[in-house]
Amino acid sequence: MFGKSVEYIQNHIMLKKIIYGILLLFVFVIGLTYTPAFAHLRNFAKWGVHTIHDYKTHPTRLVKGASNPQYWPLDSGYNKTAIPATLLAAIDSNDTHAFLVIQNGKLVYEKYFDGYNPKTLSGSFSAAKSIISLLIGIAVQEGKIKSLEEPVGNYVPHFKEGDLAKVRIVDLLTMSSGSSYLESDKSYFSMNAMAYYGDDENYMVSKMIAKEPAGQFWEYRSGDTQVLGLIVEKAFGASISDLVATKFMEPMGAEADALWLLDGDQKHEKAFCCFNGVARDYARFGQLVLNNGKWGNQQIVDSNYIIKATTPASYLKDRSENNAPVDYYGYQYWILNYKGMKISMQNGLFGQYVYIIKDKNAVVVRLGESKITKPMHHYQPENFIYIDAALSVLK
Repeated sequence: MFGKSVEYIQNHIMLKKIIYGILLLFVFVIGLTYTPAFAHLRNFAKWGVHTIHDYKTHPTRLVKGASNPQYWPLDSGYNKTAIPATLLAAIDSNDTHAFLVIQNGKLVYEKYFDGYNPKTLSGSFSAAKSIISLLIGIAVQEGKIKSLEEPVGNYVPHFKEGDLAKVRIVDLLTMSSGSSYLESDKSYFSMNAMAYYGDDENYMVSKMIAKEPAGQFWEYRSGDTQVLGLIVEKAFGASISDLVATKFMEPMGAEADALWLLDGDQKHEKAFCCFNGVARDYARFGQLVLNNGKWGNQQIVDSNYIIKATTPASYLKDRSENNAPVDYYGYQYWILNYKGMKISMQNGLFGQYVYIIKDKNAVVVRLGESKITKPMHHYQPENFIYIDAALSVLK
């Protein structure tokens, strides 16, 4: 009997140790996930895998639409010219949700798929990078930023340290910061993960270090755009969402409110992505660039900045193409040379595109998702399908 009691006590003590151990482990894990270095894991578990509908689950800030919306006038040939069946089938089969074509400031073609309509919000992913570029242009125009040659450290304290102190604003615009941010790193502990799922974008930026000299090699880095976002916040003393509302949405007559995704603690907009708007309002950003920064009688962004933003930074080298000069990227805008035309683009993950076709005085918007992932010279091959489809209905 006594032996059984000792065994019972020993088992009871062991059980208590196991329970305490589990509790301590639980507290430890919870504690870790609430620290900046691990918060993104908690948020990933809560928000799930990224989609164009993340505005429904992530924290957001309102980007207010215009008090007096300016609705797109319809062209006399609106939706009267059909896109060839083979191209339309390709568009539809690639999970397209919205396809719009505007020429001479009028809506020529408009089609929605899979239950989407003109009032449906869609995420932009990296197509939003171009909007951040336009804000930088306005900051220079208004004297909030003295010059694109200014050191980034004048606005972001972390960039006062070491070789990062040599990085200029223009290096961020052209994806040539030389920083350690690695876009291809998809691990759970990457800066990519921290940027999209973390609690504080400023914390993520603080992890960036200099990898190579700035202003020499092009390498796509979402981190560069996030730093631009911090510069915008500092220069204007306002949130990106409020700035986009007052600088763009109001004067351009945006017809719907938009949302911009925030980091977990709602400190900063995810500047490298995450504007969520309706297709017709995406088109306004394209029209603004088509008009060289002018909307009606108002010069919203300096025309010289627009020209530079949509001109390839050819002084940079592309390692992936044997150090060839960059012929496809300007200031957060892609440039596609196709059929003798220089087409400027906003380009986002899953196929969020705004094409500016100056030769046709046209803007094309394609929103949705995408099944095509293999790039060709930095472009998704689907781009050519969408542009050909647009050309088929343009005059």
